[in-house]
Amino acid sequence: MKIQLFDGYFIEPDPLNLALKQSYTGRDKDGKEKEAEKTIGYWGRGNLPGLIRRFSSLIEVPEGDNRIVSMKEYADMVVQSHKRLEDWLKENYARIQTDIERDASGTE
Repeated sequence: MKIQLFDGYFIEPDPLNLALKQSYTGRDKDGKEKEAEKTIGYWGRGNLPGLIRRFSSLIEVPEGDNRIVSMKEYADMVVQSHKRLEDWLKENYARIQTDIERDASGTE
């Protein structure tokens, strides 16, 4: 089971951990586009808040963003990303928690 977040990120629970991963389109050695996923990290099943904190830091400024921005622009980006995450969590946190608990119990 995968629990979709946004911007290509998702949670993949296993019996002991929650893995935060990101789907992306990359290129293989021949230059052809391919779908891939990257593991960001693992958290214990009871540490969904820790996973969400890490996710929050990733959406503030995506990895690999090498732009130079003013402090005001950066602060605005952080505020916007936190607002987006706050709104999203209000709508989805209970469902994610339920999906994780259901996955752990092995029931459908």
